[in-house]
Amino acid sequence: MTTLAGWTLPQTPSGRSATVPPPPWHYSGEVIAVDFTADPKRVAELAPPGFTPRGDGGCTITFCDWASAADLDQRVKDDPAKGQYKEAFITLLGSFDGRRAGRVPYIWVDSELSLLRGLIQGFPKKLGQVHMTRPVDIGRGGARKAPGERFAAHVSSLGRRLATTAVTIREEAHDSGPSDGGAGPLIHTRLWPSLGDNAPAVHELSLVSVRDVENGRMWRGDATLEFGASEFEEVDLLAPRSVGSGWVYSTAFSVVGGKSLAIPGGGR
Repeated sequence: MTTLAGWTLPQTPSGRSATVPPPPWHYSGEVIAVDFTADPKRVAELAPPGFTPRGDGGCTITFCDWASAADLDQRVKDDPAKGQYKEAFITLLGSFDGRRAGRVPYIWVDSELSLLRGLIQGFPKKLGQVHMTRPVDIGRGGARKAPGERFAAHVSSLGRRLATTAVTIREEAHDSGPSDGGAGPLIHTRLWPSLGDNAPAVHELSLVSVRDVENGRMWRGDATLEFGASEFEEVDLLAPRSVGSGWVYSTAFSVVGGKSLAIPGGGR
């Protein structure tokens, strides 16, 4: 009998068709991020058991242009169609079990690999279209990481514009960065339905193990942020009450695994 292989589906005798290889996974990317506050009541509605949002409804929206790699599959790094992608996500700032933590309630990506890799970790990833200003080093065809330069980003899904932001760089920041950078670990929810009944086959909180975090020069500026409505989304309920600093920078890190956490109180 043939033995099927593959860390994820689809499984084949060789395992080469599997969508996602096992970690470690490595990420290097360009970031546009904006801090903002939303209605604390709306933020609290998105918090899982055990997660306490910051009292002012503090959040960060982040746009990333990623290159990724996997130790156990060189193809992820070698083929840009496989390992390179863009994403946009919102981080709620708060605490879990008395320690600083973040929570991502909404995230959109434009890559099959990233989508499934995120769902495995507990990110609520959905497909979307993400566009970002690309930094340039020469010529006049784009924006440079320098005072006065403007970096824009927006994300759409199913033809609806969901978030639009822009950052006009004011200065290099030597002492700080976006709020989600100091939020602590992200608390995810791994949820896989059961085909047999209404109870989920997997329902747990998760914590991903991240190492080798590295940030490039951090540029701070004035930001604008708007959310759009869609009958398939609820992100507009987090419409900004105030918009803080915007950030433009490079970042890198590695995901080396993770662990499951019990849901406090056994809730769902």
